[in-house]
Amino acid sequence: MATHPNADIQITGGGSGVGVQQIGEKSVDIGMSSRELSATEITKYPQLFRTVVAKDGIAIIVNPANEIKVISAQNAADIYTGKITKWSEVFGGNVPNTNNIIVVVGRDSASGTRTFFDTDPTGILHGAAPTKSMLEKNSNGAVTQTIAQTPGAIGYVSIGFVDKSVKALPIWWNDPNKAVSPTKENVLDKSYPINRELFMFTNGQPTGLAKDYLDFILGPDGQKIVDEEGYVSLP
Repeated sequence: MATHPNADIQITGGGSGVGVQQIGEKSVDIGMSSRELSATEITKYPQLFRTVVAKDGIAIIVNPANEIKVISAQNAADIYTGKITKWSEVFGGNVPNTNNIIVVVGRDSASGTRTFFDTDPTGILHGAAPTKSMLEKNSNGAVTQTIAQTPGAIGYVSIGFVDKSVKALPIWWNDPNKAVSPTKENVLDKSYPINRELFMFTNGQPTGLAKDYLDFILGPDGQKIVDEEGYVSLP
């Protein structure tokens, strides 16, 4: 807006499902999504054009009071499906002065982050249903805040929402001797498996102000903002 004085850009949230629906129904100029279109959406909105604007990783986070330093992908899956309910059952897990009950925090059904975490081949649950006791939050920020305020909690967020109020855990994947941290470098070279692209959708090829906006994001000034906000700029 500073470089386009006549522009009035308004942004609302709601999750990737909302972004795709609103651009598909032409009630907005750009729809944001942190996941690919579903088969149903492709059929319903065949005119949508995808622009990749950044890269991202999904970090598993806990409260800093938790003594755990690393988690295996299998333990994370067992926690989110309800097979593990206490931190004492997880290697290194312990929350002093509590009963070690795990408070499972995730996203709501409209979230692209949840879709990726639950169903993507490089996600955690591989299509398994999360435990019914999972607290569903409607934004990355709400997950981060809940983890920061709840000693026994575990959650997952985009790496851009990891701050000093929470602890992001390195994850053991197939190699028990090597845990991979959710850093920008590891997302960029894909050594951290839970990595993805972030999209903005338009109805057909972007034109007018929408094109100017996307050109700005893809340019050096926009990609600098991507990096400053904790995400991974495009190479």
